[in-house]
Amino acid sequence: MTETLVKDLIRQAQNERRARRLAVREFRPRRVVAGLTAALLLTALGGVAAVELLAAALGSGVHPIPGAGRVVDALHRLPWRDPAVTAVAAGTAALGLVLVLAGLPGRLRVVPLAGADARLAGGVGRGELRRTLTDAAQQVPGIERARVRGLGVLRRRLVVRVATPYHNPANLADLVADAVGERLDAIEPMRVPPVDVRVGYRRG
Repeated sequence: MTETLVKDLIRQAQNERRARRLAVREFRPRRVVAGLTAALLLTALGGVAAVELLAAALGSGVHPIPGAGRVVDALHRLPWRDPAVTAVAAGTAALGLVLVLAGLPGRLRVVPLAGADARLAGGVGRGELRRTLTDAAQQVPGIERARVRGLGVLRRRLVVRVATPYHNPANLADLVADAVGERLDAIEPMRVPPVDVRVGYRRG
């Protein structure tokens, strides 16, 4: 009995990992155009450098790439501390950083939902999720206004700001947190974010 339960738990954990990987593949922007552009640019620059280095290694005085001779002569005349050399080096470093960032996958377009079948992936838009959680917070008695923020690039928690006409809100923050938590449980996101409720007084 215990062995069967352990196997079921292991199988469930494996299905959750497969579902998470599937959701990430399906919902994360792949940036194909940016990645292809970066790859073509790197290939072209690498090919030019390879041809010039091969010609120099063979002792050829002719530069196969048109205009490369003038560039090489100018580089030979310029000292390392020349402002032009520094500017070109900074520009090259910035271009390399842009190419690296362009090749990285984008942020998930939706919030992945949990599922028992690892072959299926579902998700809900971030805006729709914030709106339904705002509605859940506004259903709490004593709440006049609510706003949900979070689930961004750097923010991994939900911040729920609510306004109430009561000077002493007592346990109103806990009630809002419970209402938002129940709505999250009904939606079943793959990763349930922590909820931070902030109550403010609003003059009627």
